[in-house]
Amino acid sequence: MKIKNVLEYLEQRFPLSLQEDFDNCGVQCGDVEQEITGALVCFEMSEKVIEEAVSMGANLVISHHPLILRRGICKIEPKDRVGGIICKALAHKMVLYSMHTNIDSAEGGGNDAFAERLGLTDVRVLVPAAGEHTDGSARNGLGRIGKLPRPMSEGEFLQYVKETMGLKTLRYISGGGKSVRTVAVCGGGGSSFIEDALAAGADAYVTGDIKYHDFFRPNGKMLLADIGHYEGEYFIREIIYKEVTEKFSIFAAAISKMDKLEIEYL
Repeated sequence: MKIKNVLEYLEQRFPLSLQEDFDNCGVQCGDVEQEITGALVCFEMSEKVIEEAVSMGANLVISHHPLILRRGICKIEPKDRVGGIICKALAHKMVLYSMHTNIDSAEGGGNDAFAERLGLTDVRVLVPAAGEHTDGSARNGLGRIGKLPRPMSEGEFLQYVKETMGLKTLRYISGGGKSVRTVAVCGGGGSSFIEDALAAGADAYVTGDIKYHDFFRPNGKMLLADIGHYEGEYFIREIIYKEVTEKFSIFAAAISKMDKLEIEYL
C-alpha cells in the first residue's frame, strides 16, 4: 500500500476543503507514492518525533499542527527549527502530513471530541463552515455548543473543566455568577468566536489563547475560560490514530511518546 492511499482515506473523512484560509493542511513534504512502512501520529512535529519515527521504521508522520502555513517560511535550512525537521524527514525519505483546521471543523473531529469530553448533549456547530446551514443543522464548522448534564455554579463548573480536561490551572472571567448549563467550546485559539458564543446563548465559553483585553468582551454576560491551546486539542492525536488503525492493519501505527508539551507551569 502506498502512503497516498492512507492520505486519500483521511481526506475523505476530514476534507481539506474545510481548512481555514490561513492554513496549510495536507502534505508538508515528501513523496506520497512510496510504499508505507509505518505511521507515527503527533500533535507537534519536532526532530525528536522524526527520530522516533526512524526508530520504529515509519515513513509517514501525521501531525495536528502544520509545519508550514500559507504565509510561512521562505527557505529551508537545517539550522532553522522548521527547516531542520524537514531536512531530517527528507533525509529519511519520510512524508510529513498535517490535519489542522480541517479536523477541527469536520464532524467527528476535534471540537466534537472536546464537547464529548465535557459531557455536552444536544451538541451543534457553533460557527458553521462555508456552505453549511445556519439553522443548527450544520455538520461541519468551528466550535461546538451544547448542554451540561445538569446546571452548575460557576465555581463547580470551573472545577469540573479542570478535572475532565486534566488541567493544572486555567484562566477565567466571571459571567456574573449565574448558573452554567449551556456551554460553547473551541479547541486551540478560539477568541475570534467569543461573540458567536454569546449570540448562541452560551452561559460559558471554553477555549484557549485569550488575550488580556479579550476577557472583557463578554461584558459580564458569559463565563469565559482559557484552558490553553494544547490542552483543548491534544486528544486529536487519538482521533487520527483511531482512524488509521481501524481502517488499515497492514502496517504499524503509534502515537508519539516524544510529543510532549514543553511549556511548563510553576
